[in-house]
Formats: sequence, structure tokens, C-alpha cells
Amino acid sequence: MGPGVPDASNKNNGEEIATATLTATFGYDGSDAWVVSSSGSHTVEPGWSYSGERISHSGGTATLTATIKSTKGLGQFPVNISLTCSKDGDIS
Repeated sequence: MGPGVPDASNKNNGEEIATATLTATFGYDGSDAWVVSSSGSHTVEPGWSYSGERISHSGGTATLTATIKSTKGLGQFPVNISLTCSKDGDIS
């Protein structure tokens, strides 16, 4: 199977502060799916930091978690992106 690439844009007061992207390649044999490889990327606007990125695999699902924090004390936001290849070969 080819790669899937979902992303999540994070906003604060309507302004985009960061974008995180999860890319995953899946294997599929007609009845089961699995994650072959995955990677994450991100961009952040000035005044924000991105940390603690972790990518985990379970069966046909890849999940990226991380945290976006304000360097000016405006708080923090969790990042959680999942990408799944079903047993039917559908990527969502």
C-alpha cells in the first residue's frame, strides 16, 4: 500500500500556530494490514515550541503524539494524529 499523510493544524484565537504531519506506509496482504514505516514532521510559528514527539504502531494504525507549548506563557496544546489502514485496505 502507498503512504497516507494526514496533518493537524493547531490554532490559538483563530491564528494558526503549528502544523504536524504523520506519514505512514502500510503493508496489506488482502486480509490484514500493518505499518511498515512512519515519520513525523512539523512547523511552528514564532513564540511556540514543539516537543515530545512520539510515534507508535499497533496493527494497521500509526499514531503521533506531541505537545505544542507557548514560549510566552499562553499555554500548551496536545497533538494527536492517527492513520489507519483497515483490513479492507482502506486508509483513513
